[in-house]
Amino acid sequence: MRPKRNPAVVWRLEKGIHQMAWEKARKEEDFEDLGVLTLMHEGSIHQLNLIGAEIWTRVNGANSIERISEEVGALFGWEAGETKEAVLEFLKGLAVKGWVSLPG
Repeated sequence: MRPKRNPAVVWRLEKGIHQMAWEKARKEEDFEDLGVLTLMHEGSIHQLNLIGAEIWTRVNGANSIERISEEVGALFGWEAGETKEAVLEFLKGLAVKGWVSLPG
């Protein structure tokens, strides 16, 4: 399965906050509440935290869920099986909102 972003979703990585979130993550401080990526779709604005942003930036229609999971898992030091399940659940939530499609 190769998830693909909805082209109608406009997004922006908030670089300063993204960097700050990574600094907190490296120090093992709380970073989950920081919105590092802004999504705009159908008149509404949403923010993703660092983990969501790292998944979102890898969704391009070419990367498989396995590849996305491997890369995100390596970034955060997670176990492969748990990472794939978490990434898939996250993407299913985005698919329900119409922000990504999950072909296949």
